[in-house]
Amino acid sequence: MDFDISLMRDDRCAVVRVQGDIDVVSRTRFEETLFEVVDTGEPMVVDMREVTFCDSTGLNALVAANRRAMERGSHIALVALPPRVQRVFRITGIDKFIPIFDTLREAIVSFPSTTTP
Repeated sequence: MDFDISLMRDDRCAVVRVQGDIDVVSRTRFEETLFEVVDTGEPMVVDMREVTFCDSTGLNALVAANRRAMERGSHIALVALPPRVQRVFRITGIDKFIPIFDTLREAIVSFPSTTTP
């Protein structure tokens, strides 16, 4: 499956949807998109339901983006990791630093709203 990434915005966060393999070939585009969102200061949900593979370069991009988000007082959450991908996150311990949710709704409501009543 070809790699694709798209960005949407919600009143609580930015949602980055990823499709295909996150590897050495797609890493630059993946990392640039993550950093672009992190640099806005918005919380970010990375929807990974259509990710077919994630190697160490993809993991490193997420760890770097998470570190950068924390430095800016923001947050990253992951959602809907396929079992094969989720296993890699568990083995490496990344799931202890970046929260993983089953649904997009759960991830989005975990962030405080940025709109004022």
